[in-house]
This record gives sequence, structure tokens and C-alpha cells, in this order.
Amino acid sequence: MKKTLLTAAVVVSATLALAGCSHASGNTSSAGGSGPTTITFAHWGNNDENATLKAMVADFETSHPDIKVSANWIQNDYEQQLQTTIAGGTAPTVSQISNTSLASFASTYQPVNLTPSTYSSPNIAASAKFDGKYYETPFTAKAKVMVINKKLFEKNGVPLPSATTPLTPDQFAADAKKLTSGSGKTKIYGSSPLWYLGWLTAEGGSEYNEAGTKCTFDSDAAVRAARLVGDSQAEDGFAPTLLDAQGQDMFGWLSIGRIAMYPDFGPWNIAQLTALKNSSDFEIVPVPGKGEPMEIDGLGISKTASASQTAAAKTFVKFMSTNKAAQSLLTTSKASLGQPVVDSARDSFLASAPSMNLQAFLSGVDQSTVPASVKQATVIESKFTTDLASRTAVGSGKEDPAKVLPELNSDCQSALSSN
Repeated sequence: MKKTLLTAAVVVSATLALAGCSHASGNTSSAGGSGPTTITFAHWGNNDENATLKAMVADFETSHPDIKVSANWIQNDYEQQLQTTIAGGTAPTVSQISNTSLASFASTYQPVNLTPSTYSSPNIAASAKFDGKYYETPFTAKAKVMVINKKLFEKNGVPLPSATTPLTPDQFAADAKKLTSGSGKTKIYGSSPLWYLGWLTAEGGSEYNEAGTKCTFDSDAAVRAARLVGDSQAEDGFAPTLLDAQGQDMFGWLSIGRIAMYPDFGPWNIAQLTALKNSSDFEIVPVPGKGEPMEIDGLGISKTASASQTAAAKTFVKFMSTNKAAQSLLTTSKASLGQPVVDSARDSFLASAPSMNLQAFLSGVDQSTVPASVKQATVIESKFTTDLASRTAVGSGKEDPAKVLPELNSDCQSALSSN
């Protein structure tokens, strides 16, 4: 999700657009006091994701004719526009929010009662908690997996990774080196570019402690991750440099055999993978190490909702989160919003691409880490990654990560403490 600042004009237009929706939600019934209760629902997504959410809303309205859901698809700068409507007193009744951004919105949501055993993994319910309380209801998980080109493994005599057991980071790096060959524009890389924050998790580290009160970029795992990413894009490395990859479609490189492993593969790419004419050349396996940070999207109910809107919103949110039919719509053969969060929809998810090892996504929900949600995370992490890239081989720098990371961690802690 892009979190850039809006121009004044865009802010004003967004406020006016959403104000109309919120005004509609205030009219909870028709003039005579009868008729459906109307609630507003703000969400983000690309065209396919919007179509999925529209289908889920349509199913809900069919089975709940007493509730009308007025959906507002915010296509750009979602969180900034959502903050604008909240500040202007026109908050949507229900809004989609990522667990990583919950800290910035929890104060605007009603606390909710969640039963963790309702969900397929303890990580699901844990993602909805901030400061000891649940403030959103999870409805889709977005665990990552790794996709491999089996032909490149066979060509180089490298054993295929297990479909169920993750490679260690060291095993991944060793295989990636063996799978790398050639030079220049025809070079075949063992891996797509490595995302530092992802490999920090794979190495067993994290950005913050569990409570989100302390930065932890000064750990041994943080240093190992930085060195691995730096080594991967060295002249004799196994991944494209950030400059080489700029403007390039790494999925396209995977499909034509220019990269052997794609360790940052999300569920939104499933349909794209299965649509390839050579889809049988690829396999889905777990992300190496401890997995990658996982996004879990939830639905929050506004504190400003009326009693009737709140009752309708709770019915809607429960449907989206736990109804088997709704959860089965999250991933189809044509598009994927994410993985289901309840066991009843798992078979439907697996059936959306039966030739692929989609079980790796479901297992990834347990393997992956749910990162702590902290206020101003985007600003803090943007500064950290920019400074790390400028000073170490994670980007264009040459300094030793063991020296740089404690200094950047101190900067991070200062920013975190000021929130």
C-alpha cells in the first residue's frame, strides 16, 4: 500500500466524496422508519480485488436484505484519505485496515470481542490486537511463499526444495549461487532481489519487540540479513541489484527463466502463475527460514457509528470474516485477495489452483511472523531503509552493517519514543 501525502486538492475532493457516503450511512432506514439499515464500507485494492469484495458484499446483501452496504473503493492513498474522512467527522461505518497500520487507527474503532479459536491460526486473532484489546475483525491473510523454476534446478543439478520444510537462509544462498550463470543482460540469477525487512524475519529477527515499544535492528539477525542481501547483489552475487531490477517485472523474469527462485510471492499472484503456458515448470514452496512479515487485513467499526449502524456493521463484519461462502470467494481461479482465515474455506482455496502447492500459503500463516503495529511505522521504516541502503551494500553503500545498524536502531528508537 502506498502511503504518500495528498495534495490539498485531492484531500478536499476525497473528503467530499466520502462525506456523501457517510451521510448516506446516517440515514439508517427509509423515511417511514422502515426499510434497510445502510452502512458504508471503505476499502482499497486493484480491479480484481475490488471485484472480489463486490462479490462478497453482494452475497451479504442477498442473505441480509435488511442491510444495505454502500461500498467506497479508494484506489489511491487509502490511509491518508481514510484519516481525512475521520478527521472531518465523516468516517465510514466499516473500513478495511491492515494489521500493520492498526496502531494508527485503533483509537477510532470500537473494541470487538474475538474468539481466537474461530480462526485457523493463533496468528490470525493476534493480528487484530493492539494495546491489549481487539480493534478489528480479521477477514483475509496474506502470507508469502517462494516460487521456484524447476527446470533451472534440474539443469544445474540442484535438488528441489521441500514442499513443506523451509530452506534455511544459508541453504537458500548456497542454492542461489549454484543456480546463477552467465553475465550481462543474459545473466540468469538464482533469486529475485531480496527485501531486507523480509530477510530480517527469515533470519529470526524483527523490526520491533512484541509490544512495539522497542526497535530491534541492532540484533545479530539484523546484521546477518544485511550481509546476505548485500552479498546477493554483489558483482558475483546471485540476485539483480536494485538498479538492475528498477522498472523490471520480476514475475516476468521468473516466467522466462531469468530467475530461479522468487522468495517474495504473494497470493495475489496465484492466478497469474497458473495462467502461464509453462505453469508446470514452477512449484510453490515455503519461504526460507522463519518466513516473511505477514499482512492480515481486518475490518474496523467506527466509534461514531449509531446503534443501528453498529448492529448492522457487526453482522456484516462477522459474515465477511467467518461465513464459508464469503471466505471461499477470497481466492478463485481468476483472482486472489488473500487466504481465508477460517478452516471451512480452506478446501475452496486449495481447489482454486489444484496443480499448485497452495498448502504452502496456508502453512505460511503459521510460519510467518505477525509484526508489531506501531504509529508512524511507514515514516520510521522509510527513513531506516533509506539510510541502510545509502550506507551499506544493501544499497549503494560500503559500511559494515555491524557498525551501521546499532546507530540506525538508535535513530529508530528515538522516533518510536516520540510517538
